[in-house]
Amino acid sequence: MKKKTLVTMLLRTQWTEHTLMASSLFHFHPTTVPHRTLNFSTKASTATPPPPPLPPPQQEKRSFAAATGELFLGIASRILKKTNSKFEEREIRAVEMFVNEDEGEREWWWRRRRKEKIAAVVEDPVQPGVVWEQTEKDVEAERRRKVVSSPGFSFSAAGLLFPYHLGVAKLLIEKGYIKETTPLAGSSAGAIVCAVIASGASMQEALEATKILAEDCRLRGTAFRLGAVLRDILIKFLPDDAHIRSNGRVRVAVTQILWRPRGLLVDQFDSKEDLINAVITSSFIPGYLAPRPATMFRNRLCIDGGLTLFMPPTSATQTVRVCAFPASGLGFEGNGISPDCNPENRVSPREFFNWALEPAADDILDKLFEFGYMDAAVWAEANPVEEIVRDENGCIEE
Repeated sequence: MKKKTLVTMLLRTQWTEHTLMASSLFHFHPTTVPHRTLNFSTKASTATPPPPPLPPPQQEKRSFAAATGELFLGIASRILKKTNSKFEEREIRAVEMFVNEDEGEREWWWRRRRKEKIAAVVEDPVQPGVVWEQTEKDVEAERRRKVVSSPGFSFSAAGLLFPYHLGVAKLLIEKGYIKETTPLAGSSAGAIVCAVIASGASMQEALEATKILAEDCRLRGTAFRLGAVLRDILIKFLPDDAHIRSNGRVRVAVTQILWRPRGLLVDQFDSKEDLINAVITSSFIPGYLAPRPATMFRNRLCIDGGLTLFMPPTSATQTVRVCAFPASGLGFEGNGISPDCNPENRVSPREFFNWALEPAADDILDKLFEFGYMDAAVWAEANPVEEIVRDENGCIEE
């Protein structure tokens, strides 16, 4: 009887081994069960069963909005880098007024610019090789300002990190670094914050408006609809004369994609609607703000300004640049205020990037506001207002 039982168990064991071998050959993966060790000893087994295998690490979950934003930014940055490398030498020579170029080349280049009503083409002093343009009416708007305070402040592209910039602006306004005569410039979220500052609104009120925007996106989604939600918030929040307050003072960076990708700085606005169109164009990530590849602004096909002018220069003789991301890790140069100012209360760059693409909870938005305020305070301590802020004469006569 015992011999028959032993033979039966051996046959079952062989059948199980052949079944598992066939399963592995055809990539079948049945539910994993703990292996049992056959023990033919007459003594009771006291061996401890092996511990269960560790569960595989969970992959980070990303929303469709975050995936869309990351995909576009990756593709666009490569295209812009490749395209700009082909034209960089020609553009820099143009900025240098075509030194050693023949007359025909010079005339062709300026004829194209005149057709587009481009009045200024300037190389960025901090980022060599970055060239930006201004139209005639934008240059004239700056010239009409009688008094300009220096330094100006440039706010970087930041996605949904509005609260960081708002916290920085709150301290700069409180301490007298930003006055009504202080030039401002921004890309994407930075451009929106500049419009808010110029409108005279409270930064705390702007933070509450940001929370309304974030709540709407958390409940109803972000991708394809952020632009419409943002426009509604700005229409309600900005005063009717916001464009007048911004004219000649706020430079909004946009990226033109025809005839090649290049930066354009806009700081003359015909109406409140025109100002809102400018800052939304500056923030336009295709598939993120709206379900289309680009947007039209003043008969130009445009996308997010941060792709060509991440921290655009102001019209002041000196510009302090504010970056909402840890700038040192991203390779940005010439930054004044960023999370690098106060590394003790930091989160990882990945968390900053996630919060830039997905609407964070209200407590996170409050934390970002606090981070911006503290980083600006660290910068201000090293740059006393009485030593660096000064008034300059405006560019031109009436």
